[in-house]
Amino acid sequence: MIFALVFWDIIFADIPGAFETPYQTAPLDLAEETFYYARKEMIDKRLEEVKQGQAQEILERHDDAYREKKTWCVGIQWDICEKQDLVEIVGVSVPFLHKFI
Repeated sequence: MIFALVFWDIIFADIPGAFETPYQTAPLDLAEETFYYARKEMIDKRLEEVKQGQAQEILERHDDAYREKKTWCVGIQWDICEKQDLVEIVGVSVPFLHKFI
């Protein structure tokens, strides 16, 4: 759920062939290595933003935009976690991610 909220705009980026209908909850290439290569610049920029401590802000922005309408997205179950819980998890875990990013 955290991945989906932090990368929401990248998941739903306008990539040729990724979406065939407006009702998809994820791009067709999400489980393929082509997902990264088609969005490499955006993903690398987002990872840099996460390193710079912006993950909570990004998560909150996407949560605010989509939670009320319960917009469907792969990995999202709005009734499992409240926004504040997710923000706190990100705040605690992001410092440990620096080893992997």
